[in-house]
Amino acid sequence: MRFIGRKKELSELEMRYSSGRFEMGVVYGSRRIGKTRLIKKFVENKESFYFQAKESNELDNRTAFSAAVNKLIGVPYSFVYPSYTEGFDALLKYSAGKPFVIVIDEIAFIAQSDRGFLSELQYNIDHKFKDTEIKLILSGSTISFMKDILKDKRGPLFQRSTFSMNVRKMVFSEALEFLDGIPPEDAIRYLSLFGERPFYLEMIDKSRSFEENLMNLLFNRFGNLVDAPDKVLPSASKDQNTYNTILKAIAHRKRTNKEIAEYIGKEPNYVAAYLPKLIDNEIIEKRESFNRNQKMNYYEISDNLIRFWYRFVFDNREEIQLDMGKVIYEANREEISLFISLGFEDAVLSYLTEKNVRGELDYYYEVIRGYKVENSKLGRSIELDGLARGIGNAKDRLLVVECKYRNKRLSRAVLEHVRESVSVFEAEYYDIYLFSKSGFNEDVLCLEDPLVHLITLEDMVK
Repeated sequence: MRFIGRKKELSELEMRYSSGRFEMGVVYGSRRIGKTRLIKKFVENKESFYFQAKESNELDNRTAFSAAVNKLIGVPYSFVYPSYTEGFDALLKYSAGKPFVIVIDEIAFIAQSDRGFLSELQYNIDHKFKDTEIKLILSGSTISFMKDILKDKRGPLFQRSTFSMNVRKMVFSEALEFLDGIPPEDAIRYLSLFGERPFYLEMIDKSRSFEENLMNLLFNRFGNLVDAPDKVLPSASKDQNTYNTILKAIAHRKRTNKEIAEYIGKEPNYVAAYLPKLIDNEIIEKRESFNRNQKMNYYEISDNLIRFWYRFVFDNREEIQLDMGKVIYEANREEISLFISLGFEDAVLSYLTEKNVRGELDYYYEVIRGYKVENSKLGRSIELDGLARGIGNAKDRLLVVECKYRNKRLSRAVLEHVRESVSVFEAEYYDIYLFSKSGFNEDVLCLEDPLVHLITLEDMVK
């Protein structure tokens, strides 16, 4: 399968490879986000050693590590190094002073079974690797563990890294490459539901319709994603039932601490004790409102597909296993359409964020954030899909985003409603970006206003 995207990540890794000095990179991200494929693409045609640890005991991992070293340097596979240090010595000798990449993938599995491993690795870095052109890459999906390598002042690897890379979802244009040849509406529906995650996008069968793919992947007892959390979330813990109920609440749009607590029948303090771990492992994220008002912040599941799973699959697993997935799907058809319309907002912000970073909008703006308030000085609620202040020479400007995923064209009345809503924020210029699934009425198309940008699904995918 061809490798798609990750251009910036590959560029950074290539720069580190050519630095002429020792490098230690900490590469981390959620499971199935594409870390291993990225690293393997990077080491193509390079002198390198790759070892993926297993969730096993110390001897098993050291034996597998020894076999991988021996295979590379050409000695009998059966020889087991008494410690990792001897294996590293063999790799140093093999590298002969030239640039050489050492990758230890899922390093947490070794550290958890061998408490002295990180200290042993520190010794090798400080006394053997430091003055070489070794490029040491430590990778892992246990995000909290990988972050501790970087920030734990008592940890043996603190301040040893020369760079870190949090591998997240792809940028919008790279994700679109997986959907080449798919009609624009379906391409946007896939991104609205699956997000920009290669693991999911690779599963799409282009010979089938959107609904057929959805049914086959999620509402079929043999589907690849009917057990999606087991594939992409961290290993289950003793508190998994509590985490499941919290994620289910958030998937049902109970997105503040109080709302989640009420939904699961617990006190807010009880819920608050679990949220930090979910955030630290990037399972959920705390989203800020445009005006940074703490009272308006809310929680959201980071992965669109996992959000969908907890909304429509979690409570229906038994029925799906009894081949009643089609019944479940039909019963939730309208709610699924609503879910996709809300996911469209995420796709739009991903599209605009990439354009903003690349300088492909008229001006540069801050991070684009949503805004929602029940009572405003207009005497009504205000909900805007995206707002961002201009930066640099555009500080007098405000980016305004409105998304409509519905089966009728966007009218002038919608534009005027947006203009009235955004008037509560002071700015000299309002750069309004309107996104519409079904296009625009003639009363909007006839406008000759350089501040109003009209964007269709076809515009997004071309």
